[in-house]
Amino acid sequence: MSRDELERLWADPSNWSAVYRCARDPRVIVPRRRRWMGWTVNFAHPRAWLAVLLSLAIAVGPALLVMPFALRRPWVIAAAVAASVCMLIVISHWEASRPRE
Repeated sequence: MSRDELERLWADPSNWSAVYRCARDPRVIVPRRRRWMGWTVNFAHPRAWLAVLLSLAIAVGPALLVMPFALRRPWVIAAAVAASVCMLIVISHWEASRPRE
């Protein structure tokens, strides 16, 4: 599917409600309607809920792992959360913008 076709599907208002749903769009993660706001999940894709669960695991998992070792150092938890959120942003950007041809 060409980038122009993906753009037409994404821009079609019938694919948007409170969330993005387009079964013809092969992307799991797509830009939000206001692109500066980041990305959202294509809830018509079969792997949408897997993407949501993995996103939560990536964002929260590292902080939960370091919590027992960082009881007196809250900056360690903050650094783990910041690093995992940055990693989630990079993965989302890659998934939303990689070629699909």
